[in-house]
Amino acid sequence: MRISAALLLSGALLLDSAASHPLSFWKHCSQSKVADAAVVDLEYTKPTVDEAAAQVRKLVFKESLADLNTVFQDGELAGSAIGLLEYYADCDTDGSLTLLMVEVGHTFKNWRAGSPVSLSIRYTAPFGHSLSPASEPRASLKGSLSFIPEDDKEAIKHAERCFLRRHPDAKAWLPGNKVHKTAFMKFDVESVYWLGGFGNVAYIGDIPLGLYKNVTNKHPKFKHPQFPSKHDDVDDDSDDDADESDIEKEHHHRNNGKQKEHKLKSHKQKQKQAHKQEYKQEHKQEQQENTHWLFRVQQLFGFYQESEE
Repeated sequence: MRISAALLLSGALLLDSAASHPLSFWKHCSQSKVADAAVVDLEYTKPTVDEAAAQVRKLVFKESLADLNTVFQDGELAGSAIGLLEYYADCDTDGSLTLLMVEVGHTFKNWRAGSPVSLSIRYTAPFGHSLSPASEPRASLKGSLSFIPEDDKEAIKHAERCFLRRHPDAKAWLPGNKVHKTAFMKFDVESVYWLGGFGNVAYIGDIPLGLYKNVTNKHPKFKHPQFPSKHDDVDDDSDDDADESDIEKEHHHRNNGKQKEHKLKSHKQKQKQAHKQEYKQEHKQEQQENTHWLFRVQQLFGFYQESEE
């Protein structure tokens, strides 16, 4: 077996470093992400199935992108599965999801042809805050799709308003657009499989449907379910109104955040416009001054020419 000189040199330097600073060497090894991924926090309690149900609902609420999985029903690809990215929004309190389906897509066509449907959702940790994507929670939701009736104006209005809050860009392909035929649909969850992370610290297995749906009934674990990565970025809500469910409070909290974000964006745009206008005025003034200076130079030049004559 041939070993390059560069590899031998790097190995020698590493061993030399370990010999001269043995404690720092092993400390560096123990702090590596690979090592941390296998370390079990002795104070961490593995979630119960009830707590795992709360984790699933929290994940579904926090995220808004999923892989929609179907199976080709005919043609050369009959029997083959396909999973494609799909927008969704958690607009109701029973765990069902709202989708905006494009009818020319493979997933819609497969569903229309009789394919079973499932959604795969995974937790997206902030950049640099995850030990490993393999340690993060994900869920597989099996269920059924159905159209939200077009003549139910209130339901359509609710779906559109909720969906656009999560996906403003979807305004371009709302039902009635001139490009593709689309429709709002409801995904009713029928079974839940949860993989909370590594098996030594996370719950892995089926979640009873009743537990999943009842999490929103002021479930004590909904606000801050304990993910193994412990990276939960939703602030606690001090308001404890008994008439308002936790999911409704979270929706309210999210809407307030969207409003603040919109105000900040509007303020920045106004500042940008003000700076742009100020720059235009300064540029115009500078041009006027240059024109005036050039005119004076021309006058003086003409004066000197007349004097010489």
